Order: sequence, then structure tokens, then C-alpha cells
Amino acid sequence: MEAIEKKDTELVIERFGWITKEEPLSCITDVNLNLNICILEAVSPFFGYYADQPKTSKPQYLYWFLERHYPMEHIARALEYIRQNCNRRIDGACGQVHIMNESYPVIRMLNLGQYNQITTVQAMFEKMGINLKKGTRKISNKMGFIQLNKFLHLKPVDDGIYLDKDTTHRGFFVIPRYVDWEEFKKITTEVKYDTSLIFFDAARTAFMEHGKIVDMVRIYRENLTLEKLTAIRDRYLKFIYLEG
Repeated sequence: MEAIEKKDTELVIERFGWITKEEPLSCITDVNLNLNICILEAVSPFFGYYADQPKTSKPQYLYWFLERHYPMEHIARALEYIRQNCNRRIDGACGQVHIMNESYPVIRMLNLGQYNQITTVQAMFEKMGINLKKGTRKISNKMGFIQLNKFLHLKPVDDGIYLDKDTTHRGFFVIPRYVDWEEFKKITTEVKYDTSLIFFDAARTAFMEHGKIVDMVRIYRENLTLEKLTAIRDRYLKFIYLEG
């Protein structure tokens, strides 16, 4: 079986897009941090995969709740300041989290490194004019509906099929039409009825190209191969055409 990362291509496409997904979220409750702001952490990142394949270690995804919406440039400059002065590996994206019947503007951050950096980063946000939402509302293992705006760095590996530039665990494929979230969840369930394809996490994705929206599905699975990603794509297309 050919590993997807061995495809002979150096081309990387950068597009601004957005990702929609659901994951269980919980407030950070470390008493040593003495937090007076609301930060949620993904309980099980890539929930659709790790719920079936538990791991001993997972990436840490933090959702910093904002007091209000900020222009994307303002957030981008604040994140760049934090990377330069705290941790060059920090990755951030702005978006929205809907949880417990409320919607909040957020900054999603990963690669922070250590929890004790949170107070340092909080001070940096405030220095850059980003006000974080105050309060200590208790949220524990509640499903959050997450919409993120971010740049996608895609390596084409086949017609309408892409690999994330930075990891072989994430693949993408183009779909022929927009699928709303409820239909997307239904189709994903149908796809997973094929037991050979069951272990993956899926998110709805799109990006802008030449003034048009290109709809895609993001698949997360460890040791992803082109053969497996193509099989998942073909089954999605089968049900998208049936529903359409």
C-alpha cells in the first residue's frame, strides 16, 4: 500500500478557507493558574477518530473566548507578537464556538507547549488590545459546534484530493455541492457503516478560489494513505449524489 506522503509533488496551494466541526470541550480548571478568563480545551481533538481509537497523548487545542469580535488583521498581528515573544510554534485561528445555546467569538490556539504559559499569553493578548472574556463559567465535556477561519496549505496528490502540507494525518477532497451540517453528519454516519473505513474524523471545509467557493471534506486519520482517502471520498460522493 503506497503511503500518501510519497506522491511526487512539491506544489503547495495556499487558500483562505474555513472549517466546521464538532468536538467535546471543557474549561481549563487548573487551580494553580488562577484564571479569571474563559478558556476551553478540546477534550478529544479529532473526536470521530480518537473516540474509537483512544491514544495516550493528544494535541492540545485551546479556545480563548473573546469579549467581542475583532478584525482579522488585529488578531493576526496579536498572534504574530505572541509567536515572536513566547513560542514560535504557536498556531492560531479565529472563529466561533456555539456551546450550551450560546455563541462566542474565539481564538483557537495549538502548540502552546505548557499550561503555565497561559498567563503570559493572556498578558500579551491584552497588550495587543485583545480583550478576553472574563468569567469562570463551568463547562465540562460539552459538545461544541466550532467554525474556524484559517489558511489551508494543501498539497495536491490526485484529482480533487489534497494532503495537508504539515502532516500526513490530514487529507482533503473536493465535493460537488454545499452540504449543511446536519446532512454532513448523516452522510458521515452512512460512510462509517463500511467497517473498513470506520476509523476517521471528518470536518466540513471550504475555501475561495477565483471568486467561487470550493466545498471539501477534511479527513483525519493516522497513517493515512491515498488508497484509504480515495475510498472514503468515493463513499462520501455516493451519498452526496443520492441525497442531492
